[in-house]
Amino acid sequence: MLKERPKRILITRLRFIGDVVLTTPVIRAIRRAYPQAEIIYLAEAEPASILEHDPDLNGIIVLDRDHISTLPMGQQWREFFHLFRRIRAYRFDLIIDLFCNPRSALLTLLSGARYRLGYDVRGRGWVYNLKIKRLASIRVLDAYLDAVRTLGISGEDDRTNISISCAEATWASTYLADCFGSDDKPVIGINPGASWPAKMWGSDQFGDLINRLVSGYGAHILIIQGPGQEKIIEAVRGEIRHRHEIVKTTSLMRLAALMHQCALFISNDCGPMHMAVAVGTPTIGLFGPSRADIWFPYRQEEGHLPLRPDIKDCCGKDVCIQSLPCIRQIPVDDVFKAAGLLLSNGI
Repeated sequence: MLKERPKRILITRLRFIGDVVLTTPVIRAIRRAYPQAEIIYLAEAEPASILEHDPDLNGIIVLDRDHISTLPMGQQWREFFHLFRRIRAYRFDLIIDLFCNPRSALLTLLSGARYRLGYDVRGRGWVYNLKIKRLASIRVLDAYLDAVRTLGISGEDDRTNISISCAEATWASTYLADCFGSDDKPVIGINPGASWPAKMWGSDQFGDLINRLVSGYGAHILIIQGPGQEKIIEAVRGEIRHRHEIVKTTSLMRLAALMHQCALFISNDCGPMHMAVAVGTPTIGLFGPSRADIWFPYRQEEGHLPLRPDIKDCCGKDVCIQSLPCIRQIPVDDVFKAAGLLLSNGI
């Protein structure tokens, strides 16, 4: 496909934690195919942080959209121009755009790269002189791996990965010891938040589940609180009868280190769910309007289970129009049984 081996490669998926996690097999495949190449990743600040220790990357370029959006329009354009100059200075041979939104397409076009690989999306496909050939699979993970397959590179290794530093692992061990002591009871991570209301299991259901996990397994409960989720967490806490801890760390890498030391992680469909799988922790994903066959490309034999109610008339909207959102029709019994299965298997 390429007439010569690229020496400098840019991979970009600008936005969303879960999506960036799902591109880590692409990074690994590119490194295996081009071991001598300089490989850089471009993403917004928060998702970029989870790639900080990725052994297959030579560097990360951060687009600080939250900061830029606070600036006057003229200064926003200057910041964008500085980013463009920085990208162009690398003299990339190959850019793999896994987002293809207007901003990433413009940066790709202006980069000066000889090869520009992206999706043939309406209105922007002309930017890419190499079009990603999509296979029949509906998994979003395969949508990303089709990029490397288009280049003639194997996309069979589809496991996601987040690398944690020794310092972060030590911090997590100390944090958990301070919270729970040093017994052998399982630590279970719980993530009640999500980007959209229709993706959130009920606070009463999370509370009931937590009470059962503590009573049944003596579990230590670590509840993840993301930015702006104070009300959600308080509602869950109001249902809990047992001791638990809330973690509010704003560092995604510290959060990943904590997840790595959990025996089990239970989460709505959102970024932390994908992070937990990527650090190797058995994970239960709770699904409502989003489809597990698209967004949960993980193996049950490795300890990862998606749960979704058997509903045929789901509206599929981020803000549910039903009186009882689909996700809340997942019984607590089903989640508790799934947790017991994974804990007893010791996966």
